[in-house]
Amino acid sequence: MDAFRAPENESLVSSSSGPAKWDPFLRPLDSIQPWHFRLLAAVMVVVTSLSLAENLAVILVTFKFKQLRQPVNYVIVNLSVADFLVSLTGGTISFLTNLKGYFYMGYWACVLEGFAVTFFGIVALWSLALLAFERYIVICRPLGNSRLRGKHAALGIAFVWTFSFIWTIPPTMGWSSYTTSKIGTTCEPNWYSGAYTDHTYIVALFTTCFIVPLLVILVSYGKLMRKLRKV
Repeated sequence: MDAFRAPENESLVSSSSGPAKWDPFLRPLDSIQPWHFRLLAAVMVVVTSLSLAENLAVILVTFKFKQLRQPVNYVIVNLSVADFLVSLTGGTISFLTNLKGYFYMGYWACVLEGFAVTFFGIVALWSLALLAFERYIVICRPLGNSRLRGKHAALGIAFVWTFSFIWTIPPTMGWSSYTTSKIGTTCEPNWYSGAYTDHTYIVALFTTCFIVPLLVILVSYGKLMRKLRKV
């Protein structure tokens, strides 16, 4: 299976000779007005600029002030780095492609964007789960007086990046694929295909990279709130 496949439910456009497949790498979708793409581009440049500036500020401030270089802040910086990279890759490419109205950069750039945005997005979500678990350990103290140390933070960050890479590399190697969205200006995992391999990957990805970290966050903060109520 190729790293990239066009979605099975690609839009069809009418022509005098009958319906023809729309290629998101060659032209915009006819059913969307050009100004809609320009509006999306304007929104993306605002959102991307704010995200880049805010996350860069967190990173720089943490490294500038020594008193902020605490283990828990390593995880916060890791979260900011992931969000920064999501905006830098996905936001920038989305802005450029929406200016044109289609993914003019080609399918390898599509695979790269789909991989990068998914990878950094999962890193960010698992970083939030790691922060929630750290707060639970520190405040509820299920392990006694243990607290997050530098080596623990480093191990947690290493786990987050390794785990995220493991779950985002399969579409580039044959298990599912990265493909364009329905409007053809962004790329993402192939949610649209009904093929067995695509379906199993999406279920596995959704479970391990969304449901599990969400449960970690909910359980950690749920126990934390019960502890605070007792106090």
